[in-house]
Amino acid sequence: MKKTLVALSLAAMTLPALAQDKKAPEPDYTITGNFGLFSDYKFRGISQTNNKPAAQGGFDFAHKSGIYVGTWTSNVSQWTAAGASQEIDLYGGLKGNFSEFGYDVGYIAYQYPGNTANPKNNTREVYIGVTYGSLSYKISRSQSNWFGIAANSDGSIYHDLKISYPLSEKVTINFHAGMQKIENDTADYKDYSLGLGYDLGNGYSLGLAYISTSFDNNTRRDAWAGSATNTANAKLYESKAVASITKTF
Repeated sequence: MKKTLVALSLAAMTLPALAQDKKAPEPDYTITGNFGLFSDYKFRGISQTNNKPAAQGGFDFAHKSGIYVGTWTSNVSQWTAAGASQEIDLYGGLKGNFSEFGYDVGYIAYQYPGNTANPKNNTREVYIGVTYGSLSYKISRSQSNWFGIAANSDGSIYHDLKISYPLSEKVTINFHAGMQKIENDTADYKDYSLGLGYDLGNGYSLGLAYISTSFDNNTRRDAWAGSATNTANAKLYESKAVASITKTF
């Protein structure tokens, strides 16, 4: 009897520990959000806010199958989309893993409500991405005129290479190199960035990135990304540092 009581007591002590070790089941889906303040909104190396600050944020829905949809928005300048002051992106796709590689296939629509440009700045792209460890690569192909820059520019291609490496538990260094090929236009260019991210905890992060561009044709660059095309008389392609604070929830 005494031995049995001891055994039962030990079992009672052990069961909670076993219960704690058991992993919680994976949820069917997750919904996450993000918000950030940036000293400039640089898209593929070009300022979308006349070198002025931007407030950005969005929401994402991800199913355990790998299917995801989301939306994201930022203020923009008239240079980005005539008649519009906001960019709204809608996207969806499928993410997963194959052995040690990750993949991401999807579609994104860049929308500018109130846009009066002809051709429209609204743009649609499909993309395919792969990741391996800290390295990722994505290729995007436009399914419409590329941001109203040039007629018959559908089929424009963007290559995006990124490396993200943790220097410590709090600090991450990020490198990006991109190459934009624009169909039926001479404004092909490359963009680069080198940045640091600092995890403040509770979903907050600080960021600082140095962003630069190089154009194959400076004359065309000045025509659509220079002082003649924006009200701030700012050279939107010039190299600069961008600071940010973001919150995920």
